[in-house]
Amino acid sequence: MPVWLLVHNTYDNEPLSQLSPEVRDHFFRARRQLADCDKALLIVDSPGGFARCAYEIASLFQRHCGGFTSAVPRYAKSAGTLLILGSEIIMSDDAEIGPLDAQIWDFEREEQSSALNEVQALERLHAQAVTEVDEMVPLLVGRTNKKIETITPMVLDFVAKMKRPLLEKIDTVHYTQQSRTLKEAEDYAIRLLRRSGLYEGQNQVRNAASRLVNRYSDHGFVIDKEEASEFLRVVEPQSGEVTDALSELADYLTDNTVLAIGRLHVQTTP
Repeated sequence: MPVWLLVHNTYDNEPLSQLSPEVRDHFFRARRQLADCDKALLIVDSPGGFARCAYEIASLFQRHCGGFTSAVPRYAKSAGTLLILGSEIIMSDDAEIGPLDAQIWDFEREEQSSALNEVQALERLHAQAVTEVDEMVPLLVGRTNKKIETITPMVLDFVAKMKRPLLEKIDTVHYTQQSRTLKEAEDYAIRLLRRSGLYEGQNQVRNAASRLVNRYSDHGFVIDKEEASEFLRVVEPQSGEVTDALSELADYLTDNTVLAIGRLHVQTTP
């Protein structure tokens, strides 16, 4: 099985240090080499990058070599997680993947923030309003001995006035943009999971994609091997040699700065 590398274990602010159009172009130019095999192994060590680029690279492997297996010695986070969804996944015991909630630059705060923040804020306001109505109506009915038909309009009006100042702070256009960004990541995940042929039915595919986008409380949340195995196709290495190799590679990447993108060629000395 040919081995390909997507390792940008570097802290430089350069295009190749994340999943970027430049990284995508490297794989695109080498796509004819993917046709040399029935299946390929892609070693991924990546903090993430652009979801679209991750999707395009995974699609290249799916189209040109009939599928691939991803090996994660340390981490494949964010868009790196999206990339490996199109494959069978091998993780070292200490490896991790991460959520797919998109990160967007907040110009007011001058920092990256999750698109999920604003979307979940509205969902929580809605859930709180429903809970308050459910709690207040029977409470006031019991205390005032008035009918539900009389109490309910007053409770609805009270809850609406209490939530209005918070709701008015939400920019509708910005909220829609955030929702579309999250939907983009989820749609890419669904397509890669479905095309891999490793999952049974649309429900399993959609549940896995939705979990990665909506389930986790922070973009840096650690999804370890055990948890990833609950909803993704994570397989055990076929031999102890593979396990040892992944562990040694993880140690090497921890101690060294490495930028390696493309097919691995073994050179033999005469």
